[in-house]
Amino acid sequence: MLSILPFQTFAQAATSSGTRLVQGTPVVVKTSGVVTSNSVGDIQAIVDQDVVSGGTVVLKSGTPVVVKATFEKNGATGKPGKIILSGATTTAVDGKTIVLNCGMEEKGKGKGGLAWGLGIGTGCVTLVGLLFLLIKGNSAELPAGTLIPNTSVASNYEIDIMQ
Repeated sequence: MLSILPFQTFAQAATSSGTRLVQGTPVVVKTSGVVTSNSVGDIQAIVDQDVVSGGTVVLKSGTPVVVKATFEKNGATGKPGKIILSGATTTAVDGKTIVLNCGMEEKGKGKGGLAWGLGIGTGCVTLVGLLFLLIKGNSAELPAGTLIPNTSVASNYEIDIMQ
């Protein structure tokens, strides 16, 4: 029994090989659903194209990606909504969690000039005009399938490829 153990160790070492996923490797990521500035929590996305390193696929197309996001809702006096994407994580073919860098900011259309102009302009004549200051800006929106630009691997990883 003891004489078989070393051979088993060599057999396992021969069936798996590794490749390196280097920092800065670009990753194409797209959103899975519609995201608005009224959303809460993380954004769901997917890897859009296979990521290849050393001739081997290390991140498969269709792999889920969790994108960290902060949201600012639209508000009174024409303030627009805002979506800020600041980082993401996904899973490699060997099950390791891969941290991704990404940065994106999407703003809705502001209506500040309209709200202030109508509010002050008509508010001087009638007090009802001050209600125009309650006009809200538009929400920010990312449609389904939006590509998240400048997404790349955050650090170096050693990926085990089973053969």
